[in-house]
Amino acid sequence: MKKNILSLLFIFVFTYNHAAPYERGLSLSNKNQPKKNTGFDKSRLLLGPGIGAGAAYRAFSINLSPTIGYAFHENFNAGVTLGFNYFQQAEDYTNPVTNALETYKYKYPGYSFSVYGRYLLKNFLLFNFEPELNNVKFVKGYSIDWTTGKPIENKQRITIPSVLVGIGYMQRFGQYSYSFISLNYDLIQNPNSRYFQTLDYRFGVMIQLFN
Repeated sequence: MKKNILSLLFIFVFTYNHAAPYERGLSLSNKNQPKKNTGFDKSRLLLGPGIGAGAAYRAFSINLSPTIGYAFHENFNAGVTLGFNYFQQAEDYTNPVTNALETYKYKYPGYSFSVYGRYLLKNFLLFNFEPELNNVKFVKGYSIDWTTGKPIENKQRITIPSVLVGIGYMQRFGQYSYSFISLNYDLIQNPNSRYFQTLDYRFGVMIQLFN
């Protein structure tokens, strides 16, 4: 009987000494595993000084648009953009005082606010969706300065909505950082919009603020 008890104790100790380190190792390994970050991660913040340009017949526009965004995924980021834009278009007219053919330049400085979403495919393709509000100068009509024969604008400021969709080329240079060039089209096509009957070209760099 005593021999049987001693044999059982020997088997128990032998099994424990061989199994316990493995089990304890699993336990320690689980404790040391990093927890998944499900909250705000400052390393995903992106900052971008955006530059845009547009062109049409006798018209052009430029756009300066600093952007702050957040990378929700390596392939998707979204954010907001504040912008200053300038649109100019030239049109010929006959001066009623001198009867000479002259050129009048319509100039429309404006301000914009947009919310964007960008999907990055692989390491070369970008899809952009960007609703935007533009506060611009709106000319209701013209009168004539009969001293010079030049037009006088009857103007006010209005807010015009746009919905830009675009595609472009992008290049990554970090986990979330990238540079891009994109071609965008406004789905609304408001006649008073700076995007009316034009394509919008944008160049930008989104830089990861924190590593």
